[in-house]
Amino acid sequence: MTIETFETAIPQLGGRNRTVRVLLPPSYKTDRQRRYPVLYMQDGHNLFSPETATFGKHWEIGETLDRLASQDDRRRLIIVGVDCNHDRQGMSRLDEYSPWVNPAISMDISRARGFASAGGEGAAYLAFIAETLMPLINMKYRTLTGPASTGIAGSSMGGLFSLYALYERPDLFGLCGAFSTAAWFAKEALIKHIADHFRPDLSVYLDIGTRETSDDSKEDFPNRYLQDTLDIRDLLISRGLPQDRLLCIIDEGANHSEQSWARRFPGFITWALDRLEGAAG
Repeated sequence: MTIETFETAIPQLGGRNRTVRVLLPPSYKTDRQRRYPVLYMQDGHNLFSPETATFGKHWEIGETLDRLASQDDRRRLIIVGVDCNHDRQGMSRLDEYSPWVNPAISMDISRARGFASAGGEGAAYLAFIAETLMPLINMKYRTLTGPASTGIAGSSMGGLFSLYALYERPDLFGLCGAFSTAAWFAKEALIKHIADHFRPDLSVYLDIGTRETSDDSKEDFPNRYLQDTLDIRDLLISRGLPQDRLLCIIDEGANHSEQSWARRFPGFITWALDRLEGAAG
């Protein structure tokens, strides 16, 4: 597992500094003629190492890809993980991961007491990925460019952002992985965005556990998470997304955690590698 880490500014959001973690495939330094598809992921600090993960558990992405390689799976990609914004008691993460404002965030989650609203910076954050980060990654690494070779993924609010980004910039992304999507944050706006920008040539992975919550004090949260994901799935089916471009996993008993996402990541990445051009070399 080779991970390179660097810092970069986000000029679209006032020059905030951000850590970027890049996981390179095992063949990157030996096969110097090969270019690779890229998967951009949110919450990069949680992806590759328990030492940097917020709750001490990571997605085990490097271990998963190393295991696939050891099984003579020759499909390869570069994964770019961008750390989230931890400012304002975590509310800044919500700001950056949604282009839409939740005007009553404290009504949805009790930890947001004292905050009148959250969200609204997602468009600027996407502009950072499109205009600053992607050109930098393409300059530093041997990447394949274009939506057929580029995906975006994340969990919870990162899943909401990834769905938004897929349909906002289909010129950049052809695939998204939305794990445990926090659609509750701005469901009506997210559903409208997908419906208004729907394209049958984009690939969507959705998953959800049946014990998901963002606030243990609210008994309806698990059902909200589950139903919201099913509603997104049903919208995509009703609009005619081909069966081979949609995968929705219902994980019975799974909660809202890195352990759950680590368990489901191998299924997602196997599905994604089949759809990213250039992964097979």
